[in-house]
Amino acid sequence: MYRKMEVSLSKDLRKKYGIRSFPVIKGDVVKVISGSKKGEGGKVAEVDHAAGLVVVEGITIAKADGKQKGFGIQPEKLQITHLDLSRGDRFDKIKSLAARKNIVVEKPEPEPAETKQEEKAEPEKTGEEPVAEEKAEVDEDDKQN
Repeated sequence: MYRKMEVSLSKDLRKKYGIRSFPVIKGDVVKVISGSKKGEGGKVAEVDHAAGLVVVEGITIAKADGKQKGFGIQPEKLQITHLDLSRGDRFDKIKSLAARKNIVVEKPEPEPAETKQEEKAEPEKTGEEPVAEEKAEVDEDDKQN
């Protein structure tokens, strides 16, 4: 069995939870702090325990045939900026670690999925609708004349 790859936490997360590093999983938001991709970041797409690499969405490398492939980054070169606490066991682990340093951790409220769906459900306005309104106005003007 592979050992979990721990990644350092950002300063605000260190202060909030009282821990320095935490195992990275798919869904965490990370930032690259050293190397050729320094300053870039995004959501973790994959954690490869066998190779010891983390693949981040949006950070890719071009293959010889022109296709894009996820770029594996060593966990030492990453910093977690937002933890995915949707899994209960993960929150319990943070809570127990924070309790050792007398820090009270409250469960963060998950982002409501309804608002995301509502935004997607709204139809995009196209240029066709105003044209139809303009035609209606022109017809009314013709009737008045």
